[in-house]
Amino acid sequence: MKTIIKLLVVLTLTLAVFSLPTTAWAGEVFSFKGKSAGAFFSSTDPSGCIITDAFVFASEDTFQNPPGPGNSSSGASLFIAQFNVCTSTQLLAASGFASLADPDFQVLGKLNSATLNATVNVFDFVSSSSFNVDVDLTWTGTGPLSRQNSHFHFQSLGCNASGHSNSTSRSAEASGSVSDGATNFTPVPSLGASLSSAKSGNVFIGCGF
Repeated sequence: MKTIIKLLVVLTLTLAVFSLPTTAWAGEVFSFKGKSAGAFFSSTDPSGCIITDAFVFASEDTFQNPPGPGNSSSGASLFIAQFNVCTSTQLLAASGFASLADPDFQVLGKLNSATLNATVNVFDFVSSSSFNVDVDLTWTGTGPLSRQNSHFHFQSLGCNASGHSNSTSRSAEASGSVSDGATNFTPVPSLGASLSSAKSGNVFIGCGF
């Protein structure tokens, strides 16, 4: 199950990249800034048979192609799986995404903490049905801040492109409830969690996008 969760993390980040507005790539200048929080939970029921895994990822991002004012968006992705190891039966494999209003997801201070309060409609691939899940989580930063800087420059056939990015992240602990009203899928604190922020700027000259 953990392999599935790791693949979903990669998929979520990949979708975030390819969901950039296509009009942003047509300009000569493009900038991005955003904050995000992710958490993985895993628990076992009292019988020792049913393992529940849950992955939550939330972000607030702003994309800008000057002189435009920028396009802001905020959203949360959720994946929940339940597996009975005693009978080798998949009980639940549900995923969903929800757009968020500004108050729904907040990252405070220098990645000191974050909160997420949202309702996500998920589709269960086992039962082929949908249901709502209420997410009420709090992240608390626990590790030191880690900073990364990168730069790139590309030139070919009259196209000159350059850019830079700055990111900061820290490990965290997340706790709270991810519930369908009957079951709390996160009864114990996160097995792994993080808080992050990033900024990037890119300049394209003569690239004909």
